[in-house]
Amino acid sequence: MPWFRTVGRLARGLAWFAKIAAMLAMLGLVAAVMLWWSRGCSSESLAKISSFSGLDFEVNTTDCWHNTETGVFVSRPGQRGKTLLLLYDSLEVPTITSVGERTIQIALGDVDQVFCREDKWQDLTIKYDIRSIRYPRDRRQC
Repeated sequence: MPWFRTVGRLARGLAWFAKIAAMLAMLGLVAAVMLWWSRGCSSESLAKISSFSGLDFEVNTTDCWHNTETGVFVSRPGQRGKTLLLLYDSLEVPTITSVGERTIQIALGDVDQVFCREDKWQDLTIKYDIRSIRYPRDRRQC
């Protein structure tokens, strides 16, 4: 009979262990879902500027883990594809103006960083008027 008690205790111990393991698995699953959800990125269109110089411009912001990047995109009217012209780390919407037949200017106030920028797109020349860049770095193309 002593081995029956040992088997009974072992069964109760395994049942207790299974309950603890199931609870830990549930907590792990909840933690994983919360981490995945909080790491998600959100994107938002801040502005659409249409058809001067025959082009469409869109300013979008993406926030991933509280790191904000704002991009200025260009496309021809009716085209699906957009080309990134400028990527910076502010929520400020730039002013885009025509300064010549095939030249535009993108103006911004103070930004911390400019991640990339294009000076030409197809037959368009792009000039920039950025008041200040807090952490300047080597300019690279987008």
